[in-house]
Amino acid sequence: MGLAFPSGLTVAQSTQETNVNVGKEKPTIPQKTAAEGIAKEETAEGEAAEEKEGEGYSYDPTNKVDPFKSFIVVRKELEEEREKEEPRTYLETLDLSQLTITAIVIGKNNRWALVKDSKGEGHVIRVGTPIGRKRGQVVKILQKEVIVREYDTDYRGNEVVTDISLKLPVAD
Repeated sequence: MGLAFPSGLTVAQSTQETNVNVGKEKPTIPQKTAAEGIAKEETAEGEAAEEKEGEGYSYDPTNKVDPFKSFIVVRKELEEEREKEEPRTYLETLDLSQLTITAIVIGKNNRWALVKDSKGEGHVIRVGTPIGRKRGQVVKILQKEVIVREYDTDYRGNEVVTDISLKLPVAD
């Protein structure tokens, strides 16, 4: 049997029967439910944890990163310490992207390169010359390029070594 509404909806009516027994019931013995069993297991674990708390725990922060200290602050502190360590030459104050290789001279015993900074000034470099902001040092001077090895630190304070190639511009 269904009911019809003006909006066009039809609702079906259920015709299930429910049986209710009325009479005397037997008294039941309380049985252990699953929830009570879990609660007893949890209290046993809780008691074991309380016993372990009595032993005491101590945190040793040596050689561990402070999780509440910003890594940006740590990096700035490391950069400030590095700047205080040693006086810098003019080439160490420049970024490698500001330098261009102008000429490379290869002799029997020595190799030199001429680099030009953003001001247009030329500087002669050799193997071992400190160059760049990240504690760079000239490692190799080849026929058409100069290899600079930079020693930088990441945000955790670990040293990162990178080799950068500065190439001689190709003549037209």
